[in-house]
Amino acid sequence: MKRSILLVLVYFLIQAMAGVVVMLFSSFNDAITYTLLVADAIMAGLLIYLGYLSDWKLWHPINFKMLFWTILAGLSAIFCCDAISSLADFLPDLMEDTFATIEDSWLGILAIAVVGPILEEMLFRGAITKELLKHYNPTLAILLSALIFGIFHINPAQILTAFLLGLLLAWLYYKTRSLVPGILVHILNNSLSVYFTHTYPDAHNFAEILGYLPYFFCLTFTILLLIFSVRMLKKI
Repeated sequence: MKRSILLVLVYFLIQAMAGVVVMLFSSFNDAITYTLLVADAIMAGLLIYLGYLSDWKLWHPINFKMLFWTILAGLSAIFCCDAISSLADFLPDLMEDTFATIEDSWLGILAIAVVGPILEEMLFRGAITKELLKHYNPTLAILLSALIFGIFHINPAQILTAFLLGLLLAWLYYKTRSLVPGILVHILNNSLSVYFTHTYPDAHNFAEILGYLPYFFCLTFTILLLIFSVRMLKKI
């Protein structure tokens, strides 16, 4: 557990140091994006150096059936997390302006939608979840991994949904021992977030986009789909 927390603290330290250096060579708006990319690259290199990513099996592909049910589970989990987030809309979104600044460029979108998810899966599943599974039973390890993942986001508006999605991501790693399913779901989540933010800038959740009656039926369907998808994944 201490090692897992230490890795997160190291990542925060790398972000802080990268931010100071990057600020010397770029404007504030560009510096945020460059800081994320530089910090992610350094952290990935550190994880490789420490041996957390040395096992090639972490990157083994998944078969079509696993891919199909993983995507369905991911999409339904994302929809359900949005519903929970809308119920907790009293929580402040401290990162709203920061994300808006980052997403103002294609490089920023790439950092949030692709690079960030890959690095976070390498850190939280490839290193932290793997480490926790060595010392705790699977249920506790997955819970602790998701808890650390949720707290890592710091932003009150994101912590709960990050924890809930982290449960699925950690379980997918435990189930497959591969980072590929988690990376796919994580990229899907962040990419959809970026897409809907740009397409529906005034909407705060899917209910405002779909209308409340269609949203209710969609939510009921996705809850059932999530349960069914996870059951199917268990059988594979």
